[in-house]
Amino acid sequence: MSFLFPPSISAQDSIQRRLMFLAGIFLFLYSAALTLSPAVRVHSWAADFRWQHWMGYFGWLAGFSLLYRQLNHLSPDHDPYLLPIASLLSGWGLLTIWRLDNFLGLRQTLWMILGLAVIYLLLKFPHWIDALRRYKYIWLSAGLGLTALTFFFGTYPGGDGPRLWLGCCGLYIQPSEPLKLLLIIYLAAYLAGQVYITLSLPQLLAPTLILAGAAIALLVAQEDLGTATLIIAIYTIVVYLASARRRVLGISLVLLLAAAIAGYAIFPVIRVRVDTWLNPWLDPGGNSYQLVQSFLAIATGRVFGTGPGLGSPGLIPVAQSDFIAASISEEMGLIGLVGILLLVGLFVLRTFSIAMRAANNFHRFLAAGLGCYFAIQSILIIGGNIRILPLTGVALPFVSYGGSSLLTTFTALGLLLVISSNEETASPELPRLRPYLVTGAAIAGALMVLALAAGWWSVVRSDDLQFRTDNLRWTIHERYVPRGSLLDRTNRPISITTGQPGSYTRSLLYPALGTTIGYSDPIFGKGGLEAGLDGYLSGLQGNAASTVWLAEWIYGQPPSGLDVRLSIDLDLQSRADAALAGKIGAAVILHAKTGEVLAIASQPSFDPNLMDEKWEEWRNDPDAPLLNRVTQGAYPPGSILGPFLYARVKPTLDRDPEQLSYSLDGKTLACARAAAVPLTWETVVAAGCPGALVELGARLSDGQMHDLFLDFGFFSSPEFELSTIAPSPDQPVADTVLASLGQSGLKVTPLQIALATAQLSNSGMRPTPLLASAVRTPHQGWVVLPTGHATTVDGTYAQPASLKTDPTSGLPVWDAIGQAQTDDGRPITWYISATVNSWPGSPLALALVLEEDNPEQAEQIGRELMFAALNP
Repeated sequence: MSFLFPPSISAQDSIQRRLMFLAGIFLFLYSAALTLSPAVRVHSWAADFRWQHWMGYFGWLAGFSLLYRQLNHLSPDHDPYLLPIASLLSGWGLLTIWRLDNFLGLRQTLWMILGLAVIYLLLKFPHWIDALRRYKYIWLSAGLGLTALTFFFGTYPGGDGPRLWLGCCGLYIQPSEPLKLLLIIYLAAYLAGQVYITLSLPQLLAPTLILAGAAIALLVAQEDLGTATLIIAIYTIVVYLASARRRVLGISLVLLLAAAIAGYAIFPVIRVRVDTWLNPWLDPGGNSYQLVQSFLAIATGRVFGTGPGLGSPGLIPVAQSDFIAASISEEMGLIGLVGILLLVGLFVLRTFSIAMRAANNFHRFLAAGLGCYFAIQSILIIGGNIRILPLTGVALPFVSYGGSSLLTTFTALGLLLVISSNEETASPELPRLRPYLVTGAAIAGALMVLALAAGWWSVVRSDDLQFRTDNLRWTIHERYVPRGSLLDRTNRPISITTGQPGSYTRSLLYPALGTTIGYSDPIFGKGGLEAGLDGYLSGLQGNAASTVWLAEWIYGQPPSGLDVRLSIDLDLQSRADAALAGKIGAAVILHAKTGEVLAIASQPSFDPNLMDEKWEEWRNDPDAPLLNRVTQGAYPPGSILGPFLYARVKPTLDRDPEQLSYSLDGKTLACARAAAVPLTWETVVAAGCPGALVELGARLSDGQMHDLFLDFGFFSSPEFELSTIAPSPDQPVADTVLASLGQSGLKVTPLQIALATAQLSNSGMRPTPLLASAVRTPHQGWVVLPTGHATTVDGTYAQPASLKTDPTSGLPVWDAIGQAQTDDGRPITWYISATVNSWPGSPLALALVLEEDNPEQAEQIGRELMFAALNP
């Protein structure tokens, strides 16, 4: 690039030339990475490459090359660091804007060229800076007048928003941007003439307070509160640098706090921003959406970033302006954001160095003021992005999108270049160093705090934020990275990924399992096993850490997902779904020792392949097809508690049951079905006779009844890959009769009843339910997943092997039927069954519930399913 940035006779040019060369190389590599990013996303050269941003790069290269030549020619003694820093920041921001929106990138390129022309004019006619000093009142009054015009002719380029701009036909200017610069010029010019005059602080500041107060009042009336805050801070620091009076800092701090409190009480926009700053997680999908998405972007970038063009900064609203720092951090990581902070810090350091060597006090105060303007505005906007400060909405100098902002910062850069070149006369005596040292240390400390806060989000909180449901970056990853398949126990596919890179979609091949398998949808999120096993299916769990790291490092994506084998038997599952077709209910069959779920049916169900078309219909359906009744259906146990009561008190039974029915609140509760004869405890309990249950319960105290519920897990939710409803609260039993009848307020799920049934047949050991049995890894093949720990009951419970609703069925099982009534009066029918100890095959347990009064149907379905399970 030597022909673009040729050497000159200036002694300092070698530094500037090397820095410009490095900036050009960095931006060239950044542009090349943006071009290749589509190929990296799809892992193929057959991609639609990005080319439009090269217009921005070559515009940047040509513009700064010409300015570099003219700068060396017109002002050979200028500061060698300002132009390289400004060029790198503006080029970085320009390419980021092109990456987000080509149209905005083109507009920013044109504004950049116009800003470079302004710098050239300032260098060509350096005496203009004296005109700024001479006519300071006129310039500031013009800025105030221009800002006031927005009350009458203000507009918003986006259509509906704050009317802070003037213009039309696609060309707009925000008067508050140049107003900041004009106020700094005015303060520098006024204070330069007063620095050697001994005046009290009120006398010194009276004229400036009137004009600065007018500017702040205008901005407050416009509700442009971010710029108003910035002007207060700039005013305070410039006056402090010129007067060295610390009272200025204290008074301004008090006034700023008072203004913040008043603003919180008066302006809803301030109230919202402060509330979202204090607790952004309270409303992450509403008022805090922008802020939370900023955190998620920074967390996604981690330390090294996803890579240019490989992140999803477009998910952040207004990513090109208010949140451009977060956008850069997502793709360039913590290193990129810290790099911007270092560039800002170095730029401000050079402005203070220029102020120390300035030819006169006006130049000195102007250079220092401009440096503070860059520093404060950068701190405000970056601090807002990472929750160090409330969001203000000001632009990041040189970087953010916005013609007015870019033109203002380029004008400020031109003034600094002129000041740095104008040192042929002897500098006035050095000002007191303390204000400059204090201000510089405060700015450096603030930038360090920002760097540490960015590290908090990108390192410490990164893993937590990656898997939030409102982090929609996973939806973009899943369009490019195949998700693992869900297979049944014989490796038959249940849920797979279809399509090509860039358009992958999820397809459920067995829709009847919709409530269990769930969905992975860009609009509706994740549910069911797609959510519970997301770590394996997305490739972030089960792969080696080096594999995950390399995939994120090279592609900005997780590795390909891993296949998961489920314990479900599709043949048995299809029988369960067919048996429950047209019913409202649920059934679950599991291995009584290992807890492996062989079939899990909930009807009605839904087809995740039709989410877009039928979501609202399902959501409003009174039969609740979106509900998995096995894990989330809470039912009163009713007389299905009989086998558990019988197992507890069997050793104490010394006579046959005396009654079958029971009268409760004037209503006679009858057996669920006719008890087999001869009438024994086994036959009446299996038939769900409430009178017998009351007799059994009478042999237990309230405490013993509570312990029985506790022993069988009715007060706890089992560990499971599917989400389960919260269990009934662990409360003392107040009425043993109601507790015996299963109508005491206790609610259980079919899964809890199935596990308790398995516990009765498994010597008091309750298994942990399991759906995911193995995962297929790239290097080890199928790896068996660990099972949960079984819960063993210390109490004495007899095995109810002799319980049979029909002794002639011939099945090697015990079973029982039961009825209950929901709080709103709807009838419920239960059926449970389990293999006897003498069964040589796999021990099985089943629980079934129908939301209707139909014991015969429940018994028939249950027996058919147990027969199918025992004879695969």
